[in-house]
Amino acid sequence: MDRLLRYWNKNKKKVLITIGIIVFIFIILQILNAFVKQSNTTSNNKIQINIKDNDNPTQSVITGQELPEKITEENIDIIKQFVTYCNNKEIEQAFSLLSDDCKQEYNNNIDIFKSRYYNSIFTTPKTYNLELWINYDNNYTYKILYYEDNLLATGGAGIDNNFEDYITIIKQNGENKININGFIKKETINKSKTVNNIEILINSRKIYRDYESYNISIINYTTNTITISDGETQEDICLLDKNNVKYVSFIEELPEYDLSLKAARQTNLNINFNKMYDAYRIIEKIKFSNINLGDEFNQAIEIIIDL
Repeated sequence: MDRLLRYWNKNKKKVLITIGIIVFIFIILQILNAFVKQSNTTSNNKIQINIKDNDNPTQSVITGQELPEKITEENIDIIKQFVTYCNNKEIEQAFSLLSDDCKQEYNNNIDIFKSRYYNSIFTTPKTYNLELWINYDNNYTYKILYYEDNLLATGGAGIDNNFEDYITIIKQNGENKININGFIKKETINKSKTVNNIEILINSRKIYRDYESYNISIINYTTNTITISDGETQEDICLLDKNNVKYVSFIEELPEYDLSLKAARQTNLNINFNKMYDAYRIIEKIKFSNINLGDEFNQAIEIIIDL
């Protein structure tokens, strides 16, 4: 005992420092252990966060057509992956699942995608319900309802935070990609016609859930200023389907100066048309029925282009 007391009195400072170091290391280890446990818990929640295993919809609610099970599984997998990325705030990974054409809708800018789409829906984690809407020409469009809670369990509580969208799965370079926010697809057309020295080129169209948008170039080879419409009648520029049904343009969306074109000039326009997506109502023609040549006779001509 005396020997122990003498050692303590002689080395008290060193002993206290050693004990302090041991206690400090123990505390640090406990903190790190708690952090690792919390990180693992967060990681597990991250994977499973509010993602519901929906019944895989295999039948179109519009046409009644059935999809093969393999295609359905592939489609559901990429949609689930997209929602999981969004719920986990992995915005770059979610953006990478979009097709190139869909990325163009956001100017290939992930920040625009975040502000226009992500921030509108994923302010809180979402689960979803799916319906197969239309499958046509290897494109598969699903109606998706994002919501926070199980609507049946909550009686519709939180419905103000629900969001309806249409997601289309397409093939891009042999790989599944998605189009979101009601954007169905983009098609290259490259059809043109020249009448009375007026050339109209239909470059491409974008098909959305609620409308179609055509990119059109017009070249005026005349010596006069022409107008493609007076801007007062939507039927001046319209689409015609195989049954000759008209789908009028939203011509009022264009500023007046876009409707006229000086001599020897070219203009490029995006014109929207009142046509909801219906894969079986095939657009065959686009008609310009009131092109004024601006000549001394105030002559108007019609140009119809087969698509």
